[in-house]
Amino acid sequence: MSGLLITAVVATLVAWLAYRQRPKPGATWLAAMLVAVAWWALFYALELPIETMATRRPFMKLQWLASLTIPVFWFLFALEYTGRDRYVSWRTVAGLLVVPAAVLGFVATFEHHGLIYQQPQLVDQGGTYVVDHVFGPLFYLGVGYAYLVVLGGSLLFVSLVFDRSPTHRRQSLALLTAVLAPWVGNLVHVLDVPMVALDPTPIAFLVTGVASYVALNELDLFEAVPVPDSIARDVVVEGMEDPVVVIDERNRVVDANEAASTIFGYDATAALGRDAARTIPGYPQAMEDEHETVEVETGRGRRYFDVSVSDITNSNDRRIGRVVTMRDVTERTHDEQRLDVLNRVLRHNLRNEMNIVAACAEELSTTVDDDELELVETIRERATEVASLGDTARRIERLLESADEETYEPLETMLARVVERGRNQYTTASFETVWTTEQGTLYCPRTIQPVVWSLFENAASEDNASVTVFVTPGNDGYVSVTVADDGPVIPEREREVLKSGTETPLDHTSGLGLWLAVWGVRSIGGTIDFESEAETGNAITLHVPCEFEATAATENRVAN
Repeated sequence: MSGLLITAVVATLVAWLAYRQRPKPGATWLAAMLVAVAWWALFYALELPIETMATRRPFMKLQWLASLTIPVFWFLFALEYTGRDRYVSWRTVAGLLVVPAAVLGFVATFEHHGLIYQQPQLVDQGGTYVVDHVFGPLFYLGVGYAYLVVLGGSLLFVSLVFDRSPTHRRQSLALLTAVLAPWVGNLVHVLDVPMVALDPTPIAFLVTGVASYVALNELDLFEAVPVPDSIARDVVVEGMEDPVVVIDERNRVVDANEAASTIFGYDATAALGRDAARTIPGYPQAMEDEHETVEVETGRGRRYFDVSVSDITNSNDRRIGRVVTMRDVTERTHDEQRLDVLNRVLRHNLRNEMNIVAACAEELSTTVDDDELELVETIRERATEVASLGDTARRIERLLESADEETYEPLETMLARVVERGRNQYTTASFETVWTTEQGTLYCPRTIQPVVWSLFENAASEDNASVTVFVTPGNDGYVSVTVADDGPVIPEREREVLKSGTETPLDHTSGLGLWLAVWGVRSIGGTIDFESEAETGNAITLHVPCEFEATAATENRVAN
């Protein structure tokens, strides 16, 4: 009897721990199940010392209340905990309790019929009085139903034993142990195994309490709740706005989310079993070109989709199907079309018009008075500056397009070209390159050359400017290239705009040159830092990826 009381106490304490985890999935039902366990153990402990059948009957009936509801609570706990909470409703609970309620009604009056027990009587078994009886047909109905419900809940956890997460596997094993021990004990009682006088089920519930405690406190039962495939599909796939289609090795559509109806033109379920090549726009072309973009007429008008195809493999790494994902890029496509038009206008039309303005100003300078020549010169300078914006825009476009090529060249060669060009174009400026490097040759994406040149243009715009390039390799596969000048500092507000990457009507830069540097460096996976001091000028540092090839080279070289 003391063992039964210990079981009741342990189950009650663990039930309280589980109840405190509300509203986490399954916490309420696990607590209810453990309360029922404590109930059964307690009333069985109170029944055993009683020596008259009439006094025992109420305690036997109260134990049935627990034995019929524990399987239901276990099943509801399994549903919620494994992510199938959408099936848990009051209607579900009521449906699961129909059979237990019917059996319990006959249990309440079992002394008047033989449907539960036939000829129950007390028998002395070594000083302990036990009920000797033959089970009636409704007993087997109640027990059989309980076994089926327990089995259903257990199978949900069996699936998690094979989960990739070791935490979920350990949790499932602990919970299966918690339910398996009393299940086996009850089976021993039902089969009337010789040498087992008492019902071992309530005593076996001590294992249930301990295993549940281990799952709660040691295995983070409610801190690491598993998310099964069904939840992942409902939340991730069905919740996606992009069409997702699954096809098998026969190129037949086997699954599709609701968003796929957009590209099919009809309900997604109607596409199941159809040929993928005739059903999915852009398939199978996207298998060869990962950037395949298709145009689809939908109920919302003409839409553009990027099509990508991924293989589905089994545990043996054998392909068993494919997933086709179609990302709606309509807005991006429209933006690209608008930008393409604007770029053409900026690069071509605007430059041509400004050339005409400059030519007219040149012609006008021969006919106006000397006091008006300054106005003519201002017109010509401004026209030239505006026309140069088109050139810079063209350079930016070419720069960003070539960044995808990832062609590497010796950094020393590229900097030498830039320095030579600077000396030829800005004859009053001085240029110097200072190297601090190990022996070897540094190779960088050739995008770095136009980026450094844009910084040269910005630095050498003043007469007698001094520009120095410092090259310092790092140990992380990157090299730092710092372009320092003694010219007017870049305003702090403008530097912040370049760092943020966004201009506003109040916060903007004075041109496109520095933007070319920012976008160019970022396109090759690098970063850029700006430092400016009134006394010393500007220092713009580019951190760009590099490759090192050992050669005979000298340290701290200065190229003049």
